[in-house]
Amino acid sequence: MTKSSLIDCSLRSWNDETLLKAIGKFSECNVIRFRDIYADYRIDKNIDAVIISGSKARIVYSLHRDMFAGTIDLVKQLDIPVFGICYGHQLLCWSLGANVASLSELVKDKFEKVRIVEVDEVFAGFEKLEMIPLAQSHYDYVLKESLDQANLVLLADSHSCEVEAIKHKHSPFYGVQFHPERINIKGEVHLEGYKIIENFYRNVVKR
Repeated sequence: MTKSSLIDCSLRSWNDETLLKAIGKFSECNVIRFRDIYADYRIDKNIDAVIISGSKARIVYSLHRDMFAGTIDLVKQLDIPVFGICYGHQLLCWSLGANVASLSELVKDKFEKVRIVEVDEVFAGFEKLEMIPLAQSHYDYVLKESLDQANLVLLADSHSCEVEAIKHKHSPFYGVQFHPERINIKGEVHLEGYKIIENFYRNVVKR
């Protein structure tokens, strides 16, 4: 089984068992607090992939970005598959040179139809332009116009967010604005998110 390191970006103590459960279906996983990632920190050589979690931190605030300086530096050094989720996706894109902004209205705890712009490894089994329901909870987003300067490719968008998923042109880096680990919101269940995580491990990480 593959081995993953999950960078916990939560501002308080880790309590997201939902994400650990989702990753655990496809990979062994250890958790690293972002506050423990210091300058020159390196991921163990036996780790096959890095997951960057969501957070209540705001990517648009320089003070918050400064707190994640160690994680940003680490991302720039990685050469193994990376999967950023929500804030983790924003942080990944920012680290690579993309720009960010805030939505006019908070999107919170709801499923929204996400449109697949390009079918690739993480969207294997879906169709181009297919609309799939995925969990959303965020205020900030990555600017589409800045993707090219960061060597990123748009994979998906939605009505509320112009960048829902990206991949890097040359490195095995992927980011999703939605929460694929959340398949149940107030009794409404959609399993597509788990398929995307499975695709990441099966088609990108492999072993």
